[in-house]
Amino acid sequence: MDIECASCSRYACQVGRLDATPDDCPMRGPFPSFDELYATDEAKRLLYQAARVEAEGYGRWTRIREVAELALRMRYRRLGVAGCPDMGLEADLAARSLRRRGLEVIVAAPFADCDPVGQAALLAEERTHLNVIAGMCVGHDALFIRHSRAPVTSLVVRDPRLAHNPAAALYTRDGYLKRALYGVREPPVPGRFDGWTDELIDGLAREVRDAGLGRETPPCRIEEVMDFARGAGVTHLGVVYCVGFRREARDLDAILETNGFRVSSSCCKTGAVPKTTVGIKDEEQVEPGRPEMICNPLAQASLLEQAGVELVLLMGQCTGHDSATMAHLHVPAVCVVAKDRVLAHNTVAALYGS
Repeated sequence: MDIECASCSRYACQVGRLDATPDDCPMRGPFPSFDELYATDEAKRLLYQAARVEAEGYGRWTRIREVAELALRMRYRRLGVAGCPDMGLEADLAARSLRRRGLEVIVAAPFADCDPVGQAALLAEERTHLNVIAGMCVGHDALFIRHSRAPVTSLVVRDPRLAHNPAAALYTRDGYLKRALYGVREPPVPGRFDGWTDELIDGLAREVRDAGLGRETPPCRIEEVMDFARGAGVTHLGVVYCVGFRREARDLDAILETNGFRVSSSCCKTGAVPKTTVGIKDEEQVEPGRPEMICNPLAQASLLEQAGVELVLLMGQCTGHDSATMAHLHVPAVCVVAKDRVLAHNTVAALYGS
């Protein structure tokens, strides 16, 4: 089975029309049951509160505000903030902003060298309820997610070339960054990938980071993601994205496939489950008076794993929905873009402006 939501030109999932999906759509066959995926009260509560935050703050709240609102509604009073050593400023600014909203925040102060496992252990000792990534190297975010005991959400995605605004690469892929994203590279070699270990993830993350530090012009996040995947021998990538990122997902898909990767992608509205299923009232929707489907992050994760992807790229999910996907995945996940509807996905701008 494969799933290629990014290449689908229909809006069938978004409007709940399963009968209008393409003939080869996975939703026309056996599909993960909503009740089975969200069997626990906590899973349903996170889905509900994330959808409420999305609707109430739609186009008005920055990513950092959404993180704070979700934490308060989920009663996550104790938050952890983690980042790589060169992101210490951003981690401190994120902590200050969250504290201003009445939350208790523990900053896992970056070690002399990147140590995402150590940061996850420190925050586990502090018994944090939600951990926030404020900029980590490609791969080190995957390690942190893997070892975090608390749910994780992405706030800042480290991008040394684009001032931590990785979405800009997609918007300039036909101009400013065309050569960087479509330049001549060795394609991934099939048959090299032999599974993931912490040692492999950490080693590759350091190789990619150090290679970037040695360049006059540092690589952007998407370049680093491809180098990380290629170094592991990965040939099959999964992209999990929000429906509002349909165009960006299609552009990312094109970049990855041009560079020799096979890509599967899953959209947040997959499954076409009405928001009323989790108790959301009409007036609590983004657009009252119209049918709205709930984001389905656990189905997104399940479908990509069924497709056999070897590495998942997280792009533009709502705050909290990304947490659910990360917790459900068994393969490593790296952050590509964090969503911010106010700042055109330049999440770090809210911190600098504060």
